[in-house]
Amino acid sequence: MIMDILYLIAAIQIGVIVTHLFLTTPIIFKVLKEEEASSFLRTIFPRYYLALFLLSIPILINELFNMTNSTNYYLYLVNSSHAFAGLVLIPLTNTARDRNWQKVFSFLHGFSVYCTLAIAITAIVYFFNS
Repeated sequence: MIMDILYLIAAIQIGVIVTHLFLTTPIIFKVLKEEEASSFLRTIFPRYYLALFLLSIPILINELFNMTNSTNYYLYLVNSSHAFAGLVLIPLTNTARDRNWQKVFSFLHGFSVYCTLAIAITAIVYFFNS
């Protein structure tokens, strides 16, 4: 029963990422003006990474205490670390954008994309590995 819930949480993480990447973000830039899109994204991204981080915690705790499969523990250590890093990077990315630090912004934005991919990949591997 517990494992079913943990698989559901991993699936929810994957669903959140897929929904955000393929539905929300592309539509925002088509429908909203640049300033409105920026304001919306500055509101949604911290919540996005916070949700991914909070979803990772139950799995990480379960894997820490059970240690039936150390691979799963490390997967969710990576997963939660990247979600937390994404959460921390958002204000820095916004500041770089506001100050027109293009190289810094590009690096931080690229790193946040990497974080999202790492979260998705670890959730998928966990889902199919267990």
